[in-house]
Amino acid sequence: MATGELSALDSWGPASQLKIILLGGRNSGKSHVGNLLLGKEEFVTRERTLCSRRLGVVAGRWLTVVDTPGWWCDFSANDTSELVKREIVSSVSLCSPGPHVFLITIKVSSAFSEIRRRAVEEHVALLGERVWSYCMVVLISTDKHTTEAAQLVGSGGKALQWLIEKCKQRCHSIIRNDDGEVTELLQKIQKLVTENGNAVFESQGDILQKTAEEKRRVEERARQRFMRMREHRSLMRERLRPVTDIRIVLLGAKGSGKTSVLKTILSSRESSTPHSRTAQCLVGHGAVFGRQVTVVDTPGWWMNYFKDETTAFDRREMVLGLSLCPPGPHVFLLVIRVDKAFTDTYRRAAQEHLQLFGEHVWSRVIVLFTFGDWLGETTTEQHIESEGEPLQWMVEICGNRYHVLNNKTKGDGFQVRELIGKIEETLAAGCNSGDGGGLYYEMERQVMQQLVEERRGERERAEERRRRKKERQRQMARTPLEKPLPDLRIVLVGGGKTGKSSCGNTILSTDEIFTTATQTTTSCSEQGARISGRTVTVLDTPGCFSVTSDLIVTPSCALLLVVNASSSFKASQMVAIEEQLKAGKRQIWGKAVVLFSHGDCLGDTSIEQHIESEGKTLQRLVEKCGNRYHVLDNKKRGDCSQVNELLGLIEETLDEGRLAALHGGDRVWKSVSSAPDQQQMGAVARCNKGLTSRGLQLSSAVTEPAHPTTQTVTSLQHLPDNGLPQIVEAAGQTTRPTTTILERGSLLSCLASMLSGKEQLRWTVTLPAWFPTEDLQPPRRPNGESKMQLFFSPRQCPTMFVEEHVNGVSSLCHPVLRERTLQRLTRSSGGLQALLDQWGEHSGSVEELEAFIDSYFEMVWEQTMASFQPDQPEPPTELQGAGKVEEEEEVLTSIDRRLSKLELLEEIKSDLSELRKSLEQSWKAIEELKEKSKQDQNTTW
Repeated sequence: MATGELSALDSWGPASQLKIILLGGRNSGKSHVGNLLLGKEEFVTRERTLCSRRLGVVAGRWLTVVDTPGWWCDFSANDTSELVKREIVSSVSLCSPGPHVFLITIKVSSAFSEIRRRAVEEHVALLGERVWSYCMVVLISTDKHTTEAAQLVGSGGKALQWLIEKCKQRCHSIIRNDDGEVTELLQKIQKLVTENGNAVFESQGDILQKTAEEKRRVEERARQRFMRMREHRSLMRERLRPVTDIRIVLLGAKGSGKTSVLKTILSSRESSTPHSRTAQCLVGHGAVFGRQVTVVDTPGWWMNYFKDETTAFDRREMVLGLSLCPPGPHVFLLVIRVDKAFTDTYRRAAQEHLQLFGEHVWSRVIVLFTFGDWLGETTTEQHIESEGEPLQWMVEICGNRYHVLNNKTKGDGFQVRELIGKIEETLAAGCNSGDGGGLYYEMERQVMQQLVEERRGERERAEERRRRKKERQRQMARTPLEKPLPDLRIVLVGGGKTGKSSCGNTILSTDEIFTTATQTTTSCSEQGARISGRTVTVLDTPGCFSVTSDLIVTPSCALLLVVNASSSFKASQMVAIEEQLKAGKRQIWGKAVVLFSHGDCLGDTSIEQHIESEGKTLQRLVEKCGNRYHVLDNKKRGDCSQVNELLGLIEETLDEGRLAALHGGDRVWKSVSSAPDQQQMGAVARCNKGLTSRGLQLSSAVTEPAHPTTQTVTSLQHLPDNGLPQIVEAAGQTTRPTTTILERGSLLSCLASMLSGKEQLRWTVTLPAWFPTEDLQPPRRPNGESKMQLFFSPRQCPTMFVEEHVNGVSSLCHPVLRERTLQRLTRSSGGLQALLDQWGEHSGSVEELEAFIDSYFEMVWEQTMASFQPDQPEPPTELQGAGKVEEEEEVLTSIDRRLSKLELLEEIKSDLSELRKSLEQSWKAIEELKEKSKQDQNTTW
């Protein structure tokens, strides 16, 4: 240190030593600050679970610096291992009688969120509330342009400002990888010491004594455990059998490192996607020390989730993992992280999930600890004894079989060789256990076969659900409203641990708008942002929030029912959601969309498979929302595509409601007419069956006719695929504006009367804008007369009004189809006459070709309608209870969704295409015969 710096430290005071303790999260820069204070590399930057003390002389004064083990920045004190927490408390004893100051290091290059602030608060508070009077915050930055602590604090947000205030504004900033002077930091430390009267921090009561005694007991129990493990292994080695094939199944919680274990055992160098989750079983093979090893990786469970809280899909995949290493695995490796606390909740979760495999599975289980580099100089036995009863119970039920792996050193063959040896010893012990005495573990074939059948059925149903969703989206895309909604308002609804707040932040592309530090939202919070040119407002609600009709009365408001895709969906959750939406009555479901959070946990599994595997409760929720659902991965907030897709789905949902309001919902208009007779009812049944099977869709209205025998049907429509014409209106010769309500059955009765040819119709066909109209011929009446009118709508789509007698179903459709077919046949030929000229003198005239097409249509329609036979009458049953009424309405809604495609027209189009090919082939055959005939004549001459 320079002479100028020495003079600046003359105010240090009479104390002969200055004692400092470094606190902070992992990789927060504690070791760097310690080396900077001592002026040399005393602390090695590596993982440690024990405190490290170093001494040095600075400006003629002894300086004692203690570096403590770090905690994961996002872990609460309850998630940190007991070993680390004990070392933080006992660090005070390394600078007796106590430290002068605690330096809390914060890396400002990463966001200091509310979760990280709570982690700092909880870990520092392990030393007692008095410790804050001795604390100073050291901000470590990599930005050389921002060196002032005030600037860093101002840009750090409320969480960092709270921490600085807790330390009474004592703060200093350091540039990382810059060995500049530390004079100012030492001056601020001395100022803190002076304010405290040169006093040192002393732990209250006998905390240090109890901590020291516990540490001695842990070391003694660890020694005893190690001796028992070594004696057991020695005994098993005497019973070893030569094994050339080893089959392993990995089990464990999410994030425990199972996939890394697979790669370490098989020495695989393939890199995995960051934050990826194993959603379906994976299998790997390889030669390891002369053995052929098979390793199966299975989906994990949340550490604090019991078996019933894990999704049905994940539970089944775990068990089916056994089928990937037939005839069965030799051993199960229960993977547990050593850098995280193992509580009794985690123990019970592991116990319940392993019992999915049967009672005898424990004789085949080895506890495999991952993140072994974190232990540092601490032994595995010390870690087991430090964690307490939950981990000790787990190791004991597995026969005191355990191993530790450092996945960062995949090239270290020693640790894998040791694991293979322990597996072989387990096989030797299993031959004398109560699991059947075999070399491998096998479940009942009937159980496995049942699970396979369930998975197959779920995949088929998932595909059908996906198809229905896409079909609904195609329908909405073909019927857009003229004025899209400029703004959207979204209400998030759901219970605890569903991820509502995280979804809100993902939608608005931010991290801090909705607080996610606590488990549950306790009050409503509304925020907005501009997304893709529109204003999107999101309302986050507590789990008990009741949604009323006035909340979503605006056309631009939608509900997102948030469901956690990484956990099971129970009947109680469904009841809670229904209770929340009860005040809004039934129409509120028309604005609801199911939003699945934790999409990253699905992996390669489709959301449809998740819905089908969860069972009827979740399926009922999705169906009540009209099969509208979406998945969000809140870990990919930079992915705008998933948010844009969600907003598109919301717009479709709101458009459905606007269209329903425009057309009067599920009601239709009708005149006052007499009840249909028995013959009409039969026609209704045939018509209903035919329309349903052929994809026709009934909508809009029936108006009152001017004559008792004349009916008016408005909007018998289909949504065309591939540009087929759209039949928009079929009406009587005269109509009145007066309207009344008609039930669906009466509408079918009117339609049946028209299709039977008894009534006179006036009907309208709306053609696509590209449809050729210059050669359109009006349909001919029996007496040769016709009447037709053409006009263009505001969307420039030509509409043709035709008035005629209906002598059959073909008369309703075939005139337009004839014109469309002729246009298709002549598109590449330059007109009908040109086509006829190509076929030669035997092809006939244009009128003959048109007559042929007309007769062909008549034949196809007659054959089709002949299959629409009336069903056998069934005795009427009276619907009892609201449940049956609701079920009937859901069935009708489902039928309406399916009446969307006019498959019959597609069949006609396909038949015409085949006909054209047949005609062309016939003409070629005729030409060949003519040529052959000429050749034969020449030969004869």
